[in-house]
Amino acid sequence: MKNLHIDSITKSYNNKPILSDVFLSCNIGEIVGILGRNGCGKSTLLKIVYAVETSENRFVRIGDKIIKRVTDTKNIISFLPQDGFLPKGVKISTLIKCFLPQENRALLYGNEFLQPY
Repeated sequence: MKNLHIDSITKSYNNKPILSDVFLSCNIGEIVGILGRNGCGKSTLLKIVYAVETSENRFVRIGDKIIKRVTDTKNIISFLPQDGFLPKGVKISTLIKCFLPQENRALLYGNEFLQPY
């Protein structure tokens, strides 16, 4: 069974520590909550785990694979940012063509509510 292992995460902004030596370990199927006040580093921690945010120190492993770059996360872990990240004025059908593999588009369009344009 693959598990997520996070160790020694450290992050500072302007020499102010936000995250200090964070450790977290969880297994597939477990539901884990990260709680804290606004601005305490919850989203930053998730961005560091997914490798889209830099940190002073970081160790992330999923199963036997050590995650060093965002490309290492492909087909292993997903991240949905809290901020809007899709370009405005672009049709959903265009975005589907850009981001969804051909074989999965057929499954998506099989839904009576989602028809290609």
